[in-house]
Amino acid sequence: MTIKLSLLIVSLLLLSISCVKTESKNANPTTQNLIAQAQVFFERSIAGSDKNPNANNYRSAQPKSILWNEATVRHMSIGDVLIVPIVYRNNLFVSLKSAPYRAFKLSDLTSLVIMRNPNQEMHAVMITFVPDSISTVGSPSGLYLQEDWQGNSIPIHIGSRDQNLVADTPGSSNPKQADYMQNIQVCNEIDGYNYSPDDPSNGVSWSETSCTTYGFSSDALGSGLSGYTLSNLPLNRFLRSFKIIISPPGNPITNITKYFKCFTNGSSPDHSYTVQVCVDQPDPGTRQAWGFTPGGPIGSSSASNFVNTGHTFLILTENDRGNIISRNVGFYPSSLVIPTTSGSYSQGVLNNDQSHSYNISLTFNVTSTQFFNILNYVALGNNPGYYYNLNTNNCTTFVINALSTGGIFLPSTRGTWPGGSGNDPGDLGEDIRNMPLFSNMSRNTVDNDHPNIGSCN
Repeated sequence: MTIKLSLLIVSLLLLSISCVKTESKNANPTTQNLIAQAQVFFERSIAGSDKNPNANNYRSAQPKSILWNEATVRHMSIGDVLIVPIVYRNNLFVSLKSAPYRAFKLSDLTSLVIMRNPNQEMHAVMITFVPDSISTVGSPSGLYLQEDWQGNSIPIHIGSRDQNLVADTPGSSNPKQADYMQNIQVCNEIDGYNYSPDDPSNGVSWSETSCTTYGFSSDALGSGLSGYTLSNLPLNRFLRSFKIIISPPGNPITNITKYFKCFTNGSSPDHSYTVQVCVDQPDPGTRQAWGFTPGGPIGSSSASNFVNTGHTFLILTENDRGNIISRNVGFYPSSLVIPTTSGSYSQGVLNNDQSHSYNISLTFNVTSTQFFNILNYVALGNNPGYYYNLNTNNCTTFVINALSTGGIFLPSTRGTWPGGSGNDPGDLGEDIRNMPLFSNMSRNTVDNDHPNIGSCN
């Protein structure tokens, strides 16, 4: 799910703020009257029109609502501008190609903007703002799409200084028309995903191409651009829109002592032990700390999240003269956790990961002492008061710490995600891929079946 930018110019022109006063809530009679007038205008002239949605704009055909009760008024040099949140009925997510691992809910990015032209005629513009990797509440940065209700791109005319920016919308009849000498078109290919927590396996991928035309007048070209743009409007609801969610395991180990009881501490030459570190990278072959679940949200549907955070787990194996005992184990939270500055945490729980896939692994031949030191550390994962912390003690951190008790020291590279940072499968997988191998180590880049093997009384 990315928004791929295909720009015909070097950059979008985002102009500086000027003549912006305070923002008002719909509390005073003047504001309430403006909202009422805007609502009547919209129902009669926009929603009531017989125009069909743009067939090339997936978003335009999606059911959506206007939250008139949350409308705000911004006092600007052109007059009062009404800004009304738009909420899509379905969960639609988008992101920029320049920041593909920062996803946002489309409902948090879209607003209806209603203003009057110099003849006091109302007209409406839908503004969709998709933040980039450096965007913040105080300094919004990203892509702005300006469209009508049917999803057609609205040409933006940048004229003389007393006109500044005028949206060429139906009903607009500005008597002072500038001599437009140059048009530049910016096209954006948008890919997205429609995700339903109630039916995660039936999500819909979608794409569209949206183009915006910018017309520059001779005054603007000669004197340089100044003034305000619609990009200055307060559309920054996006910061609340996205969270990574880690869900509890599907096959928890209720009694770790019983789970490990078949392992025996033998010291004969025919008795051998191996520890295999298995890494399921979110985006195989990269250091991305998280990504989108391939083919949709099926892999993390229990968390009502379409994000793939990957996983790190261990396969512990004993070979006693051909009698093989093998156990898979991974560390999880016992309840949902999300990123926070301090690291969201939950009681830890161990899981039987014999059905969990991986894309890269590293196997160590170890002594019985190393093996049982690691085994004893792993058993702590079910202890009351032993917590899973997304930033400081997640599945990858747990594996790194477990191996260190057996004298095996893996790299501890830290990745970042919205709300925190820590060890992650993406970085560990690439660290393993680039590690020099010693005689007691072997690396595998193919996902093999790894069921639990062996039983005992």
